[in-house]
Amino acid sequence: MTTKKIMSIIAVLIIVGIAGFIFLLYTTIKTKSADISGYEPFKAWVGQTVRLDKETLLFEQKAGMNNHNRYPYILLDSLHPQWQHAEEAKDVEDPDLKEVMAFPAGTHLKIEKAIQYTNGVSGFSSPMLFGTINYAGQTYKTGYQWGEADISKDLNNIEKCWKFHRAPWQAQEDTSFYALPKAGIW
Repeated sequence: MTTKKIMSIIAVLIIVGIAGFIFLLYTTIKTKSADISGYEPFKAWVGQTVRLDKETLLFEQKAGMNNHNRYPYILLDSLHPQWQHAEEAKDVEDPDLKEVMAFPAGTHLKIEKAIQYTNGVSGFSSPMLFGTINYAGQTYKTGYQWGEADISKDLNNIEKCWKFHRAPWQAQEDTSFYALPKAGIW
């Protein structure tokens, strides 16, 4: 083998190594998703039109787990775990949440699908329901973050570790724990 051939092989190996490293880094850091529409408690709600029994607020979010372009808004109500953050964002000069409008109690939401997002950096997951609200002649495509993992159950590898706060369409909170799949890159 000539020196030129050896150098070419080394250059190709270096390029392949760098490309492989970049690919592994990308797949590790990228936010992953999984369709959870067929899992409890989501399968009871997906495809349904529900009546929101309390006032809900529609927000635009600068950055967050909901990176679904077809559903640019997020919906929150006073019982949502992120409610305090939304209230505090009103006093910030450049908030990450911007209130768009309020929907009165009795507004209908058509729930279309549920997706589990897993952050590639932290590894924390966030289930989102996506749906449509038709109100006052306008159509609003929105996401609603619903559910969180009980950290102690999750760290102890207990499959049923997901709990769900009372959603604005529920008469009472569901106190059961559920199993949801981990979101993957493929």
